[in-house]
Amino acid sequence: MIPSRLLEKWWLRAFIALVVFFIWQICYAINRVQGLEEEKTVLQATIEVLKRKSDVLRTEIHEKERALTRLDGRIEEIDTQIRDHISLLPRVNRSTPYIYFITPTHFRAAQKADLTRLSYTLSHVPNLHWIVVEDSDKLTSSVAEILKSSRLPYTHLNARTPKDQKMKYTDPNWTLPRGVEQRNSALLWIRNQLAGVRSGVVYFGDDDNTYDLKVFGEMRKVQKAGVWPVGIVGGMFVETPILAKNDQGRSIIDFNAVWKRERPFPIDMAAFAVNITLILQNPNAMFSFDVPRGYQESTFLEKVGIHRYNMEPLAEKCSKVYVWHTRTEKSKLSKDLIEKLTKKTGFNQLEADALGVEF
Repeated sequence: MIPSRLLEKWWLRAFIALVVFFIWQICYAINRVQGLEEEKTVLQATIEVLKRKSDVLRTEIHEKERALTRLDGRIEEIDTQIRDHISLLPRVNRSTPYIYFITPTHFRAAQKADLTRLSYTLSHVPNLHWIVVEDSDKLTSSVAEILKSSRLPYTHLNARTPKDQKMKYTDPNWTLPRGVEQRNSALLWIRNQLAGVRSGVVYFGDDDNTYDLKVFGEMRKVQKAGVWPVGIVGGMFVETPILAKNDQGRSIIDFNAVWKRERPFPIDMAAFAVNITLILQNPNAMFSFDVPRGYQESTFLEKVGIHRYNMEPLAEKCSKVYVWHTRTEKSKLSKDLIEKLTKKTGFNQLEADALGVEF
């Protein structure tokens, strides 16, 4: 039997050993926790460094993307300049005058359809340079694709109509003048790019008009300013100059217009073409939002020095109709679809293809 004194010493030693063990464990745990805290601090610092590096890299990526966008735009500009110069250079060796066909266009349900139809007509016309000006903040890929597919020499421009002059979808066509900024942009391009040209004809052709190919042959006859009848315009079947009968029908004595007949030139934009030299010699001849309704043609023709009675009557002495002022009917759409069209968003893939917008 173990003496009680020895047993007490054994239990005391065991207790002390146990206390020491637990103290060691606590110290170890404390040291471990302190180590983890230090590791945590190091990791947090590393994370902050990586975040800063990530922000720097994101900024660099953003700058690179912006630089690429600028380069893409510059490449497009260079391509356009090269294409324009290549298409214009051969004209000096051609006896047939060039026609510079100016078409303002704006996004709407029928824009792609109208431009496609017009492109097929113009593709049959030799020595024609198509200048298409979009009413937009930038050039659109849909219009660019139509122009490329036409295989015509062309220039693709854009000029936004001021917001206070922009018609709403529900406004009638006569509410505000259309195509002012776009036609002026095309005229500026002609004056900048074709300053040395001595022959050619400028014509303002809407994208929804209808053209007999014979009208282009008539345009090439223009010495200063030619005029011809236009079908389905001004509330008439045909709007036309009236010619004198005693001089083989070479002189204009009046116009048969019924709408604002008192205008200096009571004709439609589709009814005339002018020699390019008049455009180059009269740099102030531009279109304006400040003229009365229906006076765009008159104001422009007066500024290039033309009198209503000295225009050249063409189309077999104004006895034939080779152009019609047809207008694509404004699409009858629900409010939801009009909102989609106005915001240019929310289309499915097939709708986007039909309207010529990116999906």
